[in-house]
Amino acid sequence: MSLLKEQANHASGEEEPDILSGGNQPPDIGGSSRDIPKKGKGCLVVERPGSEPLTWERWLRSPDGTFSPLLTQDRVPPLSERVIAIPSTFLFAWPLWIATGGNVRELVLLELSGRHLLRKGMEDSLLVIPVCEREDRRLVLAVAVEEPFNGVGLPEDWRKADRFELPIRTLGADPSADLVLWREWGTLHLAFFRNGKPVWFCGVREGSLGALAKRVALRLTAEQIIEHPPAVITMKSVPSTLLERCSKELHQAFPNANVQKSQLPGTGSDPTPDLPQEAMDLPPLEAVALRLQFQKNARLLSLVKGVVLLYLILLIWGSGDLMIRHHALKKIRSETALLDPLAKKAKLESEQWQTLRRSVDPATYALDLLSAVATPTEEGKVRLTLFSLEQGRLQISGEATDVSQAYRFIEQLKANPLLQEYEWNAGQPQLAGKNSVRFDMEGTRHNAPTGPE
Repeated sequence: MSLLKEQANHASGEEEPDILSGGNQPPDIGGSSRDIPKKGKGCLVVERPGSEPLTWERWLRSPDGTFSPLLTQDRVPPLSERVIAIPSTFLFAWPLWIATGGNVRELVLLELSGRHLLRKGMEDSLLVIPVCEREDRRLVLAVAVEEPFNGVGLPEDWRKADRFELPIRTLGADPSADLVLWREWGTLHLAFFRNGKPVWFCGVREGSLGALAKRVALRLTAEQIIEHPPAVITMKSVPSTLLERCSKELHQAFPNANVQKSQLPGTGSDPTPDLPQEAMDLPPLEAVALRLQFQKNARLLSLVKGVVLLYLILLIWGSGDLMIRHHALKKIRSETALLDPLAKKAKLESEQWQTLRRSVDPATYALDLLSAVATPTEEGKVRLTLFSLEQGRLQISGEATDVSQAYRFIEQLKANPLLQEYEWNAGQPQLAGKNSVRFDMEGTRHNAPTGPE
């Protein structure tokens, strides 16, 4: 039976069930307190259930370790770590003796499964608190959050808390205390300690405090969960109207115990939070899901930042390369501008040479070209019928006695040194009659003037 049901039974006056109860927990690492990510050396805000129903106490711990009350309207310093103490009503606890060898978490799961205490979701939220070791046995406290977890009465945005604690760990109890009594959300709660660590806690209805505390102590002593009945009892956050009555009931249950009293704010002194050095995290499944979503978003954001950074690097590299090319082009343009006068002068000289070439270049004389063309006629075996020189194009037509004679004439013209500047295009010789073959060829000079000669 869970703590929630046991506490409801106490409050309604029903018959009290078995003292030890079960529930859910976040997974532990090797049976010890889980590693909690830190936000840096900043302030810490602790929120724990108040003594009145659905009320909360907020405390701010400065970097020097001093706690001060924090009102609702007070502004929380940025980058502060937020710790929420889950109300004991929502928690399940069970002390276990397990073997010292093997995986602590697996052994605890096996023990709880064998006692039919595990329910759906408990495996994913199980936390194991090591208490002590004796020979071949190890004492641990399995703690969990009741599932399904509705979160009724929790502070705003409780899912975004950095850490979830046990309320008993925020009360600043005396390490020597064996039993701590405190009031939480209008209900009294008991917590038994061994070696300064809780081994059991439960709710109790008013009027049955002494009887319940004695029965629990006897049961825990019989199972060797605690070594002896409580010798030091501390009462925290208990209203002054209940102090004497609770003290009397505890004295009757444990006559030899030393009962220490503390009152609520405004009526005496209220204990400030005193978180143990070893961090503990007990997140409900909803908070775990939100953390996983934050991690996923953080990875996605990191990926986007990486892509943007790569894009910026490529953009800077491209801009640098473009600047280098622009500088090189500017240099080439400046060098070209220096060569422009020389180029114009060379062009002018070339134009002058082309103009005078007709007068001084034998390759432009029509009579010399006609003489060069007539040379390979072989004494009339090849007869020229057309010789035309116009604007650098030389057209020649003729007749030969046979095809081989025509081809030989064409090859001789192409090999003539005076006609080397011409690019020749000759068609196939055609029969023009008996013992007569007609051929045509045209030569073009690449630097021929475009105007009329």
